[in-house]
Amino acid sequence: MKKLFISLLFIGSFFSANFAHAQADQRVSHVIVVWLKEPGNAQMREKFIQASRALEQLPGVLSRHVSAVIPSERPKVDDTFDVAVTVTFENAEALKHYMQSPKHKKMLDEQLKPIVNRVVVYNFGNQ
Repeated sequence: MKKLFISLLFIGSFFSANFAHAQADQRVSHVIVVWLKEPGNAQMREKFIQASRALEQLPGVLSRHVSAVIPSERPKVDDTFDVAVTVTFENAEALKHYMQSPKHKKMLDEQLKPIVNRVVVYNFGNQ
């Protein structure tokens, strides 16, 4: 009986700890996949990457990574894009502020949109 009680106590604490962690983890991921107007152009890719890096220091950004596609021979891997960006934010509110930031809007309008043909964005996280 004592072993059963200890087992149930352990299982209960494990699930409550994981539930509490999920509730506390409010991080949001923002993934941007980009096709340039000149697909495969290494100079345009580098121009996008360098311009985009200026946004790394905006408030609420926990991490940010931008780089060029890695070509793949696997049929399930989409390697048709040129560049991708992954940004992790503290929470959904931080993502909202980032999107509304004058620095972000200016960078998009003046440096990135002129060289971009298509963009797909994915946002996900605990709410």
